[in-house]
Formats: sequence, structure tokens, C-alpha cells
Amino acid sequence: MLHDVITTPMRNLEIKVRVGHLDEIKDRLQFAQYKDRLEQVDTYYLLGEKRLKIRQEKIMSELIFYVRSLQDGTRESRYYRIIIPQRFITAMMWVLDLLYGVKRVVKKTRDLYVYKNTRIHLDTVVDLGLFIELETVIHDGKNDEEYLIEHESVKQMLALSLYETIAESCSDLFWV
Repeated sequence: MLHDVITTPMRNLEIKVRVGHLDEIKDRLQFAQYKDRLEQVDTYYLLGEKRLKIRQEKIMSELIFYVRSLQDGTRESRYYRIIIPQRFITAMMWVLDLLYGVKRVVKKTRDLYVYKNTRIHLDTVVDLGLFIELETVIHDGKNDEEYLIEHESVKQMLALSLYETIAESCSDLFWV
């Protein structure tokens, strides 16, 4: 059934920074739990300011639609995630390419850490560099202020104010 594969609309607070190396960030991550190393291929489709991508990993793929402002620093993102069974991924990508056209394919290795409601991504993006991304998931029905406090606390523990913040998606950072 379709409702089994579509998640409800989600919100998070996020920030992305560019770093020169990951070692000093890893040294500051004792407070978080290491989860996994992920190999990801994100195929972005041409949709203007809105974002549509298919994320492929070794064991799963998903369609992600999201809207967020292009501003430096912490911002709110609203998104939907749909799990795509592996047997449908080729057909889904073909249809999206036909409808919208591929904007960019971004390949990265992501080390995933988690602290409470915050996912901490240490990303090595092919042909682009090293990035740290925080995503603090906001659960509806709870006080948004709690999530902002957690997000700001993680930023402080990782000393992210020392680094250049990035407003754009990785798909926008490549030179045309």
C-alpha cells in the first residue's frame, strides 16, 4: 500500500559548514554515538528552488522532496521521504529524468553520528570537499524551542562557528 512507503511531512533544523579536515571534528564527537559509514549517490532533478532527489545507498533508495531557504546558518527544512523498492529504482529515475531532467549527481561518503534528535554528518563529497551537516529532527507536538536549544548546543560542542557556513545544496556548489 502506498501509505506504507510515504512518510508524513517532516521538519528539521539544519546547518552545513565546509571544513578543511575531519580529524578535529571527530575529536569533539565523544558526546555522540557513531552509527555507520554510508556510501550515497544523490541524483538531483531540475525543479527550481524546490529540491527533488533520489538517494541511493547499498541497501535502500529513497525519493526526497524538500524546501528550505537559501540562508547561511541554521534554517528550517520541510521534507518528505518515500522509500523506493530496489526493483523500481531504475524506472523511477528514468521517469524523473524524462519529466524534469537531471541537474547533478553527487557522490559522497557520510559518517553518521547521532545525539538525541540530531544527526551529525561528516561528509566527503567527490570533487567538492569536506562538510559537516547537522539535522535536528523536529517532532510535531513538542516545543520547537527544545529542538533549537539542542541544535545550538551541538553547534557549540563542535565549534561550528569556526567554519564557513554553506547555504546551498551540494548540487549547487559545482562550477557549471
